Amino acid sequence: MKTSINELNADIFQSQSEDKYLDPKYARKKAMDFLAIREYGQKELIVKLQSKGFSRDISLQVVERLTKDGLQSDIRFVENFCRSRVKQGKGPLKIRQELEEKKLPSTVVCGALDEMDVDWIQLAIEARAKKFGLEFPNEFKQKTKQMRFLQSRGFENHHIRKAI
Repeated sequence: MKTSINELNADIFQSQSEDKYLDPKYARKKAMDFLAIREYGQKELIVKLQSKGFSRDISLQVVERLTKDGLQSDIRFVENFCRSRVKQGKGPLKIRQELEEKKLPSTVVCGALDEMDVDWIQLAIEARAKKFGLEFPNEFKQKTKQMRFLQSRGFENHHIRKAI
């Protein structure tokens, strides 16, 4: 059986590329590359590694070690995420919902939101003014439109009433 050099090289390359996905050191390097760009929650980072071809066991092992070493932190991720969303003019309900979708521990989420020094009413006022201008609505239709907007941004009812 004769095989060409190209076929042998392809087989070797295929074997090497499959082997690297079994290597925890390579998985750790890949995870650290992701973390260098932005913070990730534990579960989100595990899923990200799995999507790149690493097994669940290796992904779990690597992320747990990164957490233990202090390179990955759900608390740090949640704090950064909350600050980012506040800058976007999002309310606490929307932020909590987005974090729950990322399957973060509810104790971490609630703790971070409680510790944030944010005047949610003022943020709702600013978000409304940015979208609709400084004048308050006179007509019922405009008022309900602005209320729906603030609801979609994740503000609580008492924030919305004060903002309108």
